[in-house]
Amino acid sequence: AFILGTRSNDPNAGSQNIYAPSSHYMPPFLRVNPILNWNYGQVWHFLRTFELPYCKLYDDGYTSLGTVKDTLPCPALKKDNDEYWPAYMLSDWDQERAGRI
Repeated sequence: AFILGTRSNDPNAGSQNIYAPSSHYMPPFLRVNPILNWNYGQVWHFLRTFELPYCKLYDDGYTSLGTVKDTLPCPALKKDNDEYWPAYMLSDWDQERAGRI
């Protein structure tokens, strides 16, 4: 089994449940999705409450990470200069993927 951070609104979540089989093109294994029904704010609350490590890009205004070709800092976090607020400061959680191209 693999424990993943997939959430129901992730683009590749599809119809996964808390427990889901691997995709047809992968070797067989069980996906365990313990945070499947969490929202953006709940993820950040958990990470910050328990002082868990996370990718530094989130401190640079990225709220969703893809590839270097399709990921930019979230425009909703842009300050008045060329800097961005950290991802956990995002107040409109619907903007989580606004930095994805």
